[in-house]
Amino acid sequence: MTDLTHAVAQLSARALIDSDARHWAEIDMLIDHLPVGVALVDAEQNVRIFNRKARQMLDFPDSFFAGRTPSLRELFLFNARRGEYGAGDPEQLADALVERSSKREPHQLERDRPDGSVLDIRGEPLPGGGFVTIWTDITARKRAERDAEARARQLDLVMDNVPGKLSFFDANLRCVYSNRRELVFGAIHAGDAGKTLHELVGDPVYGEIEGYFRQALNGQPSAYQRPFRRPDGSSGYLQVITTPHRAPDGEVIGLFSLGQDVTDIMRAEAELKARNTELEAANQALATTHQQLVQTEKLASIGQLAAGVAHEINNPVGFVSANLSTLGTYVGNLLALADACEPSLREAVPADSPALCAFKAAQAAADLDFLREDIVALLEESREGLDRVRRIVQDLRDFSRAGGNDQWQCASLEAGLDATLNIALTDMKHRVTVCKDYGGIGPIECLPSQLNQVFLNLIVNAGHAIADTGTITLRTGQTVDRVWVEVSDSGCGIPAEHLGRLFDPFFTTKPVGQGTGLGLALSYGIVEKHGGQITVHSTVGEGTTFRVSLPRVRPPG
Repeated sequence: MTDLTHAVAQLSARALIDSDARHWAEIDMLIDHLPVGVALVDAEQNVRIFNRKARQMLDFPDSFFAGRTPSLRELFLFNARRGEYGAGDPEQLADALVERSSKREPHQLERDRPDGSVLDIRGEPLPGGGFVTIWTDITARKRAERDAEARARQLDLVMDNVPGKLSFFDANLRCVYSNRRELVFGAIHAGDAGKTLHELVGDPVYGEIEGYFRQALNGQPSAYQRPFRRPDGSSGYLQVITTPHRAPDGEVIGLFSLGQDVTDIMRAEAELKARNTELEAANQALATTHQQLVQTEKLASIGQLAAGVAHEINNPVGFVSANLSTLGTYVGNLLALADACEPSLREAVPADSPALCAFKAAQAAADLDFLREDIVALLEESREGLDRVRRIVQDLRDFSRAGGNDQWQCASLEAGLDATLNIALTDMKHRVTVCKDYGGIGPIECLPSQLNQVFLNLIVNAGHAIADTGTITLRTGQTVDRVWVEVSDSGCGIPAEHLGRLFDPFFTTKPVGQGTGLGLALSYGIVEKHGGQITVHSTVGEGTTFRVSLPRVRPPG
Protein backbone atom coordinates (compact mmCIF):
# COMPACT_ATOMS: atom_id res chain seq x y z
CA MET A 1 0.00 0.00 0.00
CA THR A 2 1.41 3.42 -0.94
CA ASP A 3 1.55 6.29 1.53
CA LEU A 4 -1.40 7.96 -0.21
CA THR A 5 -3.43 4.76 -0.16
CA HIS A 6 -2.63 4.31 3.52
CA ALA A 7 -3.64 7.86 4.34
CA VAL A 8 -6.89 7.55 2.39
CA ALA A 9 -7.66 4.26 4.16
CA GLN A 10 -7.14 5.86 7.58
CA LEU A 11 -9.27 8.85 6.64
CA SER A 12 -12.01 6.55 5.31
CA ALA A 13 -11.97 4.49 8.50
CA ARG A 14 -12.46 7.67 10.57
CA ALA A 15 -15.32 8.73 8.32
CA LEU A 16 -17.21 5.47 8.90
CA ILE A 17 -16.97 5.67 12.71
CA ASP A 18 -17.41 9.42 13.08
CA SER A 19 -21.05 10.27 13.66
CA ASP A 20 -20.53 14.00 13.83
CA ALA A 21 -22.09 15.41 10.66
CA ARG A 22 -19.72 18.34 10.65
CA HIS A 23 -16.69 16.11 10.75
CA TRP A 24 -18.21 13.86 8.10
CA ALA A 25 -18.72 16.83 5.77
CA GLU A 26 -15.09 17.94 6.28
CA ILE A 27 -13.82 14.44 5.51
CA ASP A 28 -16.09 14.22 2.45
CA MET A 29 -14.81 17.56 1.18
CA LEU A 30 -11.20 16.58 1.79
CA ILE A 31 -11.59 13.27 -0.04
CA ASP A 32 -13.45 15.00 -2.86
CA HIS A 33 -10.38 17.14 -3.57
CA LEU A 34 -7.86 14.32 -3.61
CA PRO A 35 -5.99 13.75 -6.94
CA VAL A 36 -7.10 10.12 -6.96
CA GLY A 37 -10.52 8.51 -7.22
CA VAL A 38 -11.86 7.25 -3.91
CA ALA A 39 -14.95 5.13 -3.12
CA LEU A 40 -15.93 4.37 0.48
CA VAL A 41 -18.29 1.43 1.01
CA ASP A 42 -19.76 0.59 4.44
CA ALA A 43 -20.37 -2.84 5.90
CA GLU A 44 -23.86 -3.00 4.29
CA GLN A 45 -22.22 -2.35 0.89
CA ASN A 46 -23.71 1.09 0.57
CA VAL A 47 -21.53 3.67 -1.18
CA ARG A 48 -20.89 6.37 1.38
CA ILE A 49 -18.32 8.38 -0.60
CA PHE A 50 -17.63 8.42 -4.37
CA ASN A 51 -15.45 11.50 -4.88
CA ARG A 52 -15.38 13.82 -7.85
CA LYS A 53 -12.10 12.36 -9.24
CA ALA A 54 -13.60 8.85 -9.22
CA ARG A 55 -16.71 10.07 -11.08
CA GLN A 56 -14.46 11.76 -13.68
CA MET A 57 -12.22 8.74 -14.14
CA LEU A 58 -15.10 6.29 -14.45
CA ASP A 59 -17.41 8.62 -16.37
CA PHE A 60 -20.23 8.46 -13.83
CA PRO A 61 -22.77 11.27 -14.30
CA ASP A 62 -23.34 13.53 -11.28
CA SER A 63 -27.07 12.79 -11.61
CA PHE A 64 -26.41 9.22 -10.64
CA PHE A 65 -25.48 10.46 -7.13
CA ALA A 66 -27.95 13.36 -6.88
CA GLY A 67 -29.94 13.26 -3.65
CA ARG A 68 -29.11 9.67 -2.82
CA THR A 69 -26.39 7.21 -2.02
CA PRO A 70 -26.37 4.30 -4.51
CA SER A 71 -25.57 0.78 -3.48
CA LEU A 72 -22.43 -0.98 -4.59
CA ARG A 73 -24.50 -3.28 -6.79
CA GLU A 74 -26.02 -0.29 -8.59
CA LEU A 75 -22.53 0.98 -9.41
CA PHE A 76 -21.46 -2.44 -10.71
CA LEU A 77 -24.64 -2.83 -12.74
CA PHE A 78 -24.26 0.66 -14.26
CA ASN A 79 -20.71 -0.20 -15.37
CA ALA A 80 -21.63 -3.65 -16.61
CA ARG A 81 -24.42 -2.27 -18.79
CA ARG A 82 -22.04 0.10 -20.57
CA GLY A 83 -19.44 -2.68 -21.17
CA GLU A 84 -16.94 -1.66 -18.54
CA TYR A 85 -16.36 -5.30 -17.55
CA GLY A 86 -16.48 -6.82 -21.01
CA ALA A 87 -19.06 -9.15 -22.57
CA GLY A 88 -21.67 -10.99 -20.48
CA ASP A 89 -25.00 -10.56 -18.78
CA PRO A 90 -24.87 -7.26 -16.80
CA GLU A 91 -26.96 -8.68 -13.92
CA GLN A 92 -24.70 -11.70 -13.52
CA LEU A 93 -21.56 -9.59 -13.80
CA ALA A 94 -22.86 -7.23 -11.11
CA ASP A 95 -23.83 -10.05 -8.75
CA ALA A 96 -20.38 -11.68 -9.19
CA LEU A 97 -18.63 -8.46 -8.31
CA VAL A 98 -20.83 -7.90 -5.27
CA GLU A 99 -20.04 -11.43 -4.10
CA ARG A 100 -16.31 -10.81 -4.51
CA SER A 101 -16.50 -7.51 -2.64
CA SER A 102 -18.30 -9.10 0.28
CA LYS A 103 -15.18 -11.10 1.01
CA ARG A 104 -13.43 -7.82 1.86
CA GLU A 105 -10.04 -9.03 0.47
CA PRO A 106 -7.29 -6.59 -0.43
CA HIS A 107 -6.82 -6.31 -4.14
CA GLN A 108 -4.73 -4.43 -6.70
CA LEU A 109 -5.16 -4.50 -10.45
CA GLU A 110 -4.81 -2.43 -13.60
CA ARG A 111 -7.80 -1.91 -15.93
CA ASP A 112 -7.79 -0.75 -19.51
CA ARG A 113 -10.97 1.25 -19.97
CA PRO A 114 -12.92 1.46 -23.26
CA ASP A 115 -11.87 5.11 -23.65
CA GLY A 116 -8.21 4.07 -23.75
CA SER A 117 -7.28 5.20 -20.26
CA VAL A 118 -5.55 2.88 -17.80
CA LEU A 119 -6.45 2.85 -14.10
CA ASP A 120 -4.57 1.40 -11.15
CA ILE A 121 -7.24 0.03 -8.75
CA ARG A 122 -6.44 -0.77 -5.12
CA GLY A 123 -8.95 -1.99 -2.54
CA GLU A 124 -8.37 -2.25 1.22
CA PRO A 125 -10.75 -3.56 3.93
CA LEU A 126 -11.41 -1.18 6.81
CA PRO A 127 -11.59 -1.92 10.54
CA GLY A 128 -15.14 -2.41 11.66
CA GLY A 129 -16.42 -3.41 8.23
CA GLY A 130 -16.54 -1.82 4.83
CA PHE A 131 -13.62 -1.09 2.49
CA VAL A 132 -12.07 1.73 0.45
CA THR A 133 -11.21 1.59 -3.25
CA ILE A 134 -8.71 4.02 -4.80
CA TRP A 135 -8.37 4.65 -8.53
CA THR A 136 -5.18 6.24 -9.94
CA ASP A 137 -4.92 7.31 -13.57
CA ILE A 138 -1.70 5.72 -14.83
CA THR A 139 -2.43 6.21 -18.54
CA ALA A 140 0.63 8.38 -19.22
CA ARG A 141 2.95 6.05 -17.35
CA LYS A 142 1.54 2.95 -19.01
CA ARG A 143 1.81 4.55 -22.43
CA ALA A 144 5.42 5.42 -21.72
CA GLU A 145 6.08 1.88 -20.50
CA ARG A 146 4.34 0.36 -23.50
CA ASP A 147 6.17 2.70 -25.86
CA ALA A 148 9.43 1.70 -24.20
CA GLU A 149 8.50 -1.98 -24.50
CA ALA A 150 7.59 -1.49 -28.15
CA ARG A 151 10.88 0.25 -28.80
CA ALA A 152 12.70 -2.52 -26.95
CA ARG A 153 10.92 -5.12 -29.07
CA GLN A 154 11.78 -3.17 -32.20
CA LEU A 155 15.38 -2.88 -31.05
CA ASP A 156 15.47 -6.61 -30.30
CA LEU A 157 14.01 -7.28 -33.72
CA VAL A 158 16.70 -5.15 -35.31
CA MET A 159 19.46 -6.65 -33.17
CA ASP A 160 18.26 -10.19 -33.81
CA ASN A 161 18.46 -9.53 -37.55
CA VAL A 162 21.93 -8.02 -37.48
CA PRO A 163 24.06 -10.23 -39.77
CA GLY A 164 26.11 -11.55 -36.90
CA LYS A 165 26.32 -12.30 -33.21
CA LEU A 166 26.06 -8.94 -31.40
CA SER A 167 26.99 -8.88 -27.71
CA PHE A 168 27.84 -6.31 -25.07
CA PHE A 169 30.36 -6.95 -22.30
CA ASP A 170 31.01 -4.74 -19.29
CA ALA A 171 34.43 -3.68 -18.04
CA ASN A 172 34.80 -7.06 -16.28
CA LEU A 173 34.13 -8.92 -19.54
CA ARG A 174 30.76 -10.07 -18.27
CA CYS A 175 28.08 -10.52 -20.92
CA VAL A 176 25.29 -7.96 -20.43
CA TYR A 177 23.43 -8.46 -23.70
CA SER A 178 23.49 -10.89 -26.60
CA ASN A 179 21.15 -11.10 -29.57
CA ARG A 180 19.46 -14.32 -30.69
CA ARG A 181 21.55 -15.09 -33.72
CA GLU A 182 22.44 -18.76 -34.03
CA LEU A 183 26.08 -18.06 -34.73
CA VAL A 184 28.16 -19.91 -32.17
CA PHE A 185 30.53 -17.40 -30.61
CA GLY A 186 32.10 -19.21 -27.73
CA ALA A 187 28.63 -20.56 -26.82
CA ILE A 188 27.16 -17.08 -26.30
CA HIS A 189 23.41 -17.25 -26.87
CA ALA A 190 20.51 -15.09 -25.78
CA GLY A 191 20.08 -15.86 -22.12
CA ASP A 192 23.79 -16.10 -21.43
CA ALA A 193 23.82 -12.61 -19.96
CA GLY A 194 25.55 -12.51 -16.61
CA LYS A 195 28.29 -14.97 -17.51
CA THR A 196 31.88 -13.88 -18.04
CA LEU A 197 33.64 -14.33 -21.34
CA HIS A 198 35.87 -16.93 -19.70
CA GLU A 199 32.84 -18.90 -18.52
CA LEU A 200 31.26 -18.71 -21.95
CA VAL A 201 34.18 -19.83 -24.10
CA GLY A 202 36.32 -21.99 -21.82
CA ASP A 203 40.07 -22.07 -21.30
CA PRO A 204 41.45 -22.95 -24.77
CA VAL A 205 39.48 -20.34 -26.70
CA TYR A 206 39.73 -17.71 -23.96
CA GLY A 207 43.52 -17.84 -24.10
CA GLU A 208 43.38 -17.12 -27.83
CA ILE A 209 40.88 -14.24 -27.82
CA GLU A 210 41.26 -12.50 -24.43
CA GLY A 211 43.90 -10.12 -25.79
CA TYR A 212 41.55 -8.76 -28.46
CA PHE A 213 38.83 -8.03 -25.87
CA ARG A 214 41.36 -6.44 -23.50
CA GLN A 215 42.54 -4.25 -26.37
CA ALA A 216 39.00 -2.94 -26.80
CA LEU A 217 38.74 -2.27 -23.06
CA ASN A 218 41.95 -0.26 -23.42
CA GLY A 219 40.21 1.91 -25.99
CA GLN A 220 41.46 0.34 -29.21
CA PRO A 221 39.13 -1.53 -31.58
CA SER A 222 40.29 -5.02 -32.55
CA ALA A 223 39.41 -7.78 -34.98
CA TYR A 224 40.40 -11.41 -35.42
CA GLN A 225 39.50 -14.49 -37.40
CA ARG A 226 39.59 -18.08 -36.21
CA PRO A 227 38.21 -21.48 -37.21
CA PHE A 228 34.98 -22.48 -35.50
CA ARG A 229 32.24 -25.07 -35.60
CA ARG A 230 29.13 -23.75 -37.36
CA PRO A 231 25.63 -24.40 -35.96
CA ASP A 232 25.08 -27.14 -38.58
CA GLY A 233 28.25 -28.90 -37.42
CA SER A 234 30.42 -27.97 -40.39
CA SER A 235 33.75 -26.21 -40.11
CA GLY A 236 33.96 -22.53 -40.88
CA TYR A 237 35.69 -19.24 -40.13
CA LEU A 238 34.50 -16.69 -37.59
CA GLN A 239 35.40 -13.00 -37.69
CA VAL A 240 34.94 -11.01 -34.48
CA ILE A 241 35.18 -7.22 -34.26
CA THR A 242 35.32 -5.53 -30.85
CA THR A 243 34.63 -1.84 -30.28
CA PRO A 244 35.05 0.05 -26.98
CA HIS A 245 31.96 1.65 -25.40
CA ARG A 246 32.60 4.90 -23.54
CA ALA A 247 30.72 6.83 -20.90
CA PRO A 248 30.00 10.55 -21.53
CA ASP A 249 33.23 11.42 -19.72
CA GLY A 250 35.20 9.22 -22.14
CA GLU A 251 35.89 6.33 -19.75
CA VAL A 252 35.65 2.88 -21.36
CA ILE A 253 32.85 1.06 -19.53
CA GLY A 254 32.47 -1.96 -21.79
CA LEU A 255 32.67 -3.17 -25.35
CA PHE A 256 30.49 -4.34 -28.20
CA SER A 257 31.48 -7.46 -30.09
CA LEU A 258 30.14 -8.50 -33.48
CA GLY A 259 30.85 -12.05 -34.60
CA GLN A 260 30.19 -12.93 -38.22
CA ASP A 261 30.41 -16.18 -40.13
CA VAL A 262 32.81 -15.26 -42.96
CA THR A 263 33.21 -18.81 -44.26
CA ASP A 264 31.49 -18.13 -47.58
CA ILE A 265 33.38 -14.84 -47.99
CA MET A 266 36.73 -16.48 -47.32
CA ARG A 267 35.89 -19.36 -49.65
CA ALA A 268 34.89 -16.88 -52.34
CA GLU A 269 38.08 -14.89 -51.76
CA ALA A 270 40.15 -18.08 -51.91
CA GLU A 271 38.39 -19.10 -55.12
CA LEU A 272 38.88 -15.63 -56.57
CA LYS A 273 42.53 -15.71 -55.55
CA ALA A 274 42.94 -19.13 -57.16
CA ARG A 275 41.29 -17.91 -60.33
CA ASN A 276 43.48 -14.81 -60.32
CA THR A 277 46.51 -17.04 -59.89
CA GLU A 278 45.32 -19.19 -62.80
CA LEU A 279 44.72 -16.07 -64.86
CA GLU A 280 48.15 -14.70 -64.03
CA ALA A 281 49.70 -18.06 -64.91
CA ALA A 282 47.73 -18.09 -68.16
CA ASN A 283 48.85 -14.54 -68.91
CA GLN A 284 52.45 -15.47 -68.17
CA ALA A 285 52.13 -18.59 -70.30
CA LEU A 286 50.64 -16.47 -73.06
CA ALA A 287 53.44 -13.94 -72.77
CA THR A 288 56.02 -16.73 -72.76
CA THR A 289 54.38 -18.41 -75.74
CA HIS A 290 54.32 -15.08 -77.54
CA GLN A 291 58.01 -14.56 -76.84
CA GLN A 292 58.73 -18.11 -77.95
CA LEU A 293 56.89 -17.44 -81.17
CA VAL A 294 58.84 -14.22 -81.61
CA GLN A 295 62.09 -16.08 -80.96
CA THR A 296 61.04 -18.83 -83.33
CA GLU A 297 60.31 -16.26 -86.01
CA LYS A 298 63.68 -14.68 -85.31
CA LEU A 299 65.37 -18.03 -85.64
CA ALA A 300 63.49 -18.71 -88.82
CA SER A 301 64.62 -15.35 -90.18
CA ILE A 302 68.18 -16.06 -89.08
CA GLY A 303 67.98 -19.48 -90.71
CA GLN A 304 66.75 -17.97 -93.97
CA LEU A 305 69.36 -15.25 -93.75
CA ALA A 306 72.05 -17.79 -92.98
CA ALA A 307 71.00 -19.92 -95.94
CA GLY A 308 71.08 -16.87 -98.21
CA VAL A 309 74.39 -15.65 -96.81
CA ALA A 310 75.89 -19.11 -97.14
CA HIS A 311 74.72 -19.33 -100.73
CA GLU A 312 76.01 -15.87 -101.59
CA ILE A 313 79.30 -16.25 -99.71
CA ASN A 314 80.04 -19.87 -100.56
CA ASN A 315 80.13 -19.13 -104.29
CA PRO A 316 82.85 -16.45 -104.16
CA VAL A 317 84.58 -18.30 -101.33
CA GLY A 318 84.57 -21.39 -103.53
CA PHE A 319 86.23 -19.81 -106.52
CA VAL A 320 88.58 -17.74 -104.30
CA SER A 321 89.58 -20.99 -102.62
CA ALA A 322 90.04 -22.67 -106.03
CA ASN A 323 92.02 -19.72 -107.32
CA LEU A 324 94.19 -19.77 -104.21
CA SER A 325 94.91 -23.41 -104.82
CA THR A 326 95.74 -22.71 -108.46
CA LEU A 327 97.74 -19.67 -107.47
CA GLY A 328 99.73 -21.80 -105.03
CA THR A 329 100.47 -24.18 -107.86
CA TYR A 330 101.53 -21.33 -110.13
CA VAL A 331 103.68 -19.76 -107.45
CA GLY A 332 105.34 -23.09 -106.80
CA ASN A 333 106.06 -23.45 -110.50
CA LEU A 334 107.48 -19.93 -110.68
CA LEU A 335 109.68 -20.51 -107.65
CA ALA A 336 110.86 -23.81 -109.13
CA LEU A 337 111.60 -22.02 -112.42
CA ALA A 338 113.57 -19.34 -110.56
CA ASP A 339 115.50 -22.01 -108.72
CA ALA A 340 116.31 -23.78 -112.04
CA CYS A 341 117.35 -20.59 -113.89
CA GLU A 342 120.20 -19.56 -111.62
CA PRO A 343 122.41 -22.70 -111.97
CA SER A 344 121.67 -22.87 -115.68
CA LEU A 345 122.85 -19.29 -116.18
CA ARG A 346 125.98 -19.90 -114.10
CA GLU A 347 126.87 -22.85 -116.33
CA ALA A 348 125.95 -21.18 -119.63
CA VAL A 349 127.63 -17.79 -119.28
CA PRO A 350 130.85 -16.51 -117.77
CA ALA A 351 130.72 -15.24 -114.25
CA ASP A 352 131.31 -11.66 -115.38
CA SER A 353 128.70 -11.84 -118.10
CA PRO A 354 126.36 -8.83 -118.15
CA ALA A 355 123.36 -11.19 -118.35
CA LEU A 356 124.39 -13.06 -115.20
CA CYS A 357 125.12 -9.82 -113.41
CA ALA A 358 121.66 -8.46 -114.37
CA PHE A 359 119.99 -11.65 -113.11
CA LYS A 360 121.79 -11.46 -109.78
CA ALA A 361 120.88 -7.79 -109.43
CA ALA A 362 117.18 -8.57 -110.14
CA GLN A 363 117.26 -11.49 -107.66
CA ALA A 364 118.73 -9.29 -104.95
CA ALA A 365 116.22 -6.49 -105.63
CA ALA A 366 113.27 -8.90 -105.41
CA ASP A 367 114.63 -10.53 -102.23
CA LEU A 368 113.68 -13.89 -103.66
CA ASP A 369 114.53 -15.86 -100.52
CA PHE A 370 112.11 -13.75 -98.44
CA LEU A 371 109.42 -14.00 -101.12
CA ARG A 372 109.77 -17.78 -101.23
CA GLU A 373 108.96 -18.02 -97.48
CA ASP A 374 106.45 -15.16 -97.19
CA ILE A 375 104.31 -16.02 -100.19
CA VAL A 376 103.72 -19.51 -98.83
CA ALA A 377 102.70 -18.03 -95.46
CA LEU A 378 100.38 -15.54 -97.16
CA LEU A 379 98.69 -18.25 -99.11
CA GLU A 380 98.26 -20.37 -95.96
CA GLU A 381 96.76 -17.45 -93.99
CA SER A 382 94.36 -16.79 -96.85
CA ARG A 383 93.27 -20.43 -96.81
CA GLU A 384 92.76 -20.23 -93.03
CA GLY A 385 90.71 -17.03 -93.44
CA LEU A 386 88.49 -18.73 -96.02
CA ASP A 387 88.08 -21.74 -93.72
CA ARG A 388 87.05 -19.40 -90.89
CA VAL A 389 84.44 -17.76 -93.10
CA ARG A 390 83.10 -21.22 -93.95
CA ARG A 391 82.93 -22.18 -90.24
CA ILE A 392 81.14 -18.97 -89.26
CA VAL A 393 78.52 -19.48 -91.93
CA GLN A 394 78.15 -23.12 -91.00
CA ASP A 395 77.88 -22.28 -87.26
CA LEU A 396 75.21 -19.73 -88.02
CA ARG A 397 73.30 -22.31 -90.05
CA ASP A 398 73.79 -24.95 -87.35
CA PHE A 399 72.62 -22.58 -84.58
CA SER A 400 69.42 -21.65 -86.37
CA ARG A 401 68.92 -25.02 -88.04
CA ALA A 402 65.27 -25.89 -88.79
CA GLY A 403 64.20 -22.28 -88.00
CA GLY A 404 60.42 -22.02 -87.79
CA ASN A 405 59.99 -25.65 -88.88
CA ASP A 406 61.90 -27.19 -85.99
CA GLN A 407 61.67 -30.98 -85.92
CA TRP A 408 62.63 -33.52 -83.28
CA GLN A 409 65.85 -35.14 -84.42
CA CYS A 410 69.02 -36.71 -83.10
CA ALA A 411 71.68 -34.06 -82.58
CA SER A 412 74.93 -33.55 -80.71
CA LEU A 413 74.67 -31.13 -77.79
CA GLU A 414 78.43 -30.60 -77.83
CA ALA A 415 78.32 -29.56 -81.49
CA GLY A 416 75.44 -27.22 -80.66
CA LEU A 417 77.46 -25.76 -77.79
CA ASP A 418 80.42 -25.09 -80.10
CA ALA A 419 78.23 -23.47 -82.75
CA THR A 420 76.47 -21.32 -80.15
CA LEU A 421 79.74 -20.40 -78.46
CA ASN A 422 81.22 -18.99 -81.69
CA ILE A 423 78.21 -16.68 -82.02
CA ALA A 424 77.93 -15.73 -78.34
CA LEU A 425 81.62 -14.82 -78.00
CA THR A 426 81.51 -12.17 -80.70
CA ASP A 427 81.43 -9.22 -78.26
CA MET A 428 83.21 -10.83 -75.29
CA LYS A 429 86.06 -12.91 -76.71
CA HIS A 430 88.68 -10.30 -75.76
CA ARG A 431 87.80 -10.38 -72.03
CA VAL A 432 86.49 -13.91 -71.44
CA THR A 433 88.44 -17.15 -71.50
CA VAL A 434 86.43 -20.26 -72.41
CA CYS A 435 87.33 -23.65 -70.98
CA LYS A 436 85.73 -26.81 -72.36
CA ASP A 437 85.39 -30.01 -70.41
CA TYR A 438 83.30 -32.26 -72.66
CA GLY A 439 82.43 -35.76 -71.63
CA GLY A 440 81.90 -36.99 -75.19
CA ILE A 441 78.14 -37.48 -74.91
CA GLY A 442 76.40 -39.01 -77.88
CA PRO A 443 73.48 -37.53 -79.88
CA ILE A 444 70.09 -37.23 -78.20
CA GLU A 445 66.59 -36.78 -79.56
CA CYS A 446 65.79 -33.07 -79.25
CA LEU A 447 64.85 -29.78 -80.91
CA PRO A 448 68.38 -28.57 -81.71
CA SER A 449 67.71 -24.90 -82.46
CA GLN A 450 65.66 -24.47 -79.27
CA LEU A 451 68.37 -26.04 -77.11
CA ASN A 452 70.91 -23.84 -78.87
CA GLN A 453 68.79 -20.88 -77.79
CA VAL A 454 69.00 -22.15 -74.18
CA PHE A 455 72.78 -22.45 -74.45
CA LEU A 456 72.98 -18.97 -75.98
CA ASN A 457 71.01 -17.45 -73.10
CA LEU A 458 73.18 -19.19 -70.50
CA ILE A 459 76.47 -18.25 -72.19
CA VAL A 460 75.44 -14.62 -72.75
CA ASN A 461 74.25 -14.33 -69.12
CA ALA A 462 77.56 -15.83 -67.98
CA GLY A 463 79.43 -13.22 -70.01
CA HIS A 464 77.29 -10.40 -68.56
CA ALA A 465 78.04 -11.64 -65.03
CA ILE A 466 81.77 -11.10 -65.64
CA ALA A 467 82.50 -7.40 -65.15
CA ASP A 468 86.05 -7.22 -66.53
CA THR A 469 87.83 -10.46 -67.28
CA GLY A 470 86.98 -13.97 -66.28
CA THR A 471 86.35 -17.55 -67.30
CA ILE A 472 83.35 -19.39 -68.74
CA THR A 473 83.51 -23.17 -68.39
CA LEU A 474 81.40 -25.53 -70.50
CA ARG A 475 81.02 -29.09 -69.20
CA THR A 476 79.06 -32.07 -70.47
CA GLY A 477 78.44 -35.48 -68.99
CA GLN A 478 76.02 -38.38 -69.04
CA THR A 479 74.38 -41.13 -67.03
CA VAL A 480 72.62 -44.24 -68.26
CA ASP A 481 69.51 -42.49 -69.51
CA ARG A 482 70.32 -38.79 -69.26
CA VAL A 483 72.86 -36.23 -70.37
CA TRP A 484 73.74 -32.88 -68.82
CA VAL A 485 75.33 -29.60 -69.80
CA GLU A 486 76.82 -27.08 -67.37
CA VAL A 487 77.64 -23.43 -68.02
CA SER A 488 79.75 -21.90 -65.24
CA ASP A 489 81.17 -18.43 -64.85
CA SER A 490 83.56 -16.71 -62.48
CA GLY A 491 81.34 -13.63 -62.26
CA CYS A 492 79.61 -11.74 -59.48
CA GLY A 493 77.16 -14.47 -58.44
CA ILE A 494 73.43 -14.20 -57.69
CA PRO A 495 72.03 -13.20 -54.24
CA ALA A 496 70.15 -16.00 -52.50
CA GLU A 497 66.91 -13.99 -52.35
CA HIS A 498 66.83 -13.87 -56.16
CA LEU A 499 67.45 -17.56 -56.85
CA GLY A 500 63.82 -18.56 -56.36
CA ARG A 501 62.61 -16.05 -58.97
CA LEU A 502 65.21 -16.49 -61.71
CA PHE A 503 62.84 -18.41 -63.96
CA ASP A 504 59.82 -16.12 -63.38
CA PRO A 505 58.75 -14.29 -66.54
CA PHE A 506 59.90 -10.65 -66.62
CA PHE A 507 62.14 -11.00 -63.55
CA THR A 508 65.59 -9.56 -64.15
CA THR A 509 68.44 -8.24 -62.05
CA LYS A 510 69.89 -6.29 -64.96
CA PRO A 511 69.53 -2.50 -65.21
CA VAL A 512 66.44 -1.13 -66.91
CA GLY A 513 66.75 -1.44 -70.67
CA GLN A 514 69.37 -4.19 -70.52
CA GLY A 515 67.15 -7.21 -69.96
CA THR A 516 63.58 -8.32 -70.60
CA GLY A 517 63.47 -10.98 -67.88
CA LEU A 518 62.34 -13.58 -70.42
CA GLY A 519 65.57 -15.36 -71.35
CA LEU A 520 65.65 -17.78 -68.44
CA ALA A 521 61.86 -18.14 -68.45
CA LEU A 522 61.97 -19.20 -72.09
CA SER A 523 64.91 -21.49 -71.38
CA TYR A 524 63.00 -23.11 -68.52
CA GLY A 525 60.03 -23.73 -70.81
CA ILE A 526 62.21 -25.25 -73.53
CA VAL A 527 64.00 -27.56 -71.10
CA GLU A 528 60.68 -28.57 -69.54
CA LYS A 529 59.31 -29.35 -73.04
CA HIS A 530 62.23 -31.76 -73.44
CA GLY A 531 61.33 -33.47 -70.14
CA GLY A 532 64.44 -32.05 -68.49
CA GLN A 533 65.38 -29.87 -65.54
CA ILE A 534 67.40 -26.71 -65.24
CA THR A 535 69.01 -25.93 -61.88
CA VAL A 536 71.28 -23.20 -60.58
CA HIS A 537 73.93 -22.93 -57.89
CA SER A 538 75.49 -19.58 -57.12
CA THR A 539 77.78 -17.98 -54.58
CA VAL A 540 77.99 -14.20 -54.43
CA GLY A 541 81.49 -13.08 -55.38
CA GLU A 542 82.52 -16.49 -56.73
CA GLY A 543 80.26 -17.27 -59.68
CA THR A 544 77.26 -19.22 -60.92
CA THR A 545 76.65 -22.63 -62.49
CA PHE A 546 73.58 -23.56 -64.49
CA ARG A 547 72.99 -27.25 -65.20
CA VAL A 548 70.64 -28.52 -67.91
CA SER A 549 69.72 -32.18 -67.54
CA LEU A 550 67.91 -33.90 -70.43
CA PRO A 551 66.64 -37.39 -71.24
CA ARG A 552 68.24 -39.13 -74.20
CA VAL A 553 64.93 -39.73 -75.93
CA ARG A 554 61.93 -37.56 -76.63
CA PRO A 555 59.46 -37.56 -73.72
CA PRO A 556 56.00 -39.01 -74.41
CA GLY A 557 53.24 -36.58 -75.37
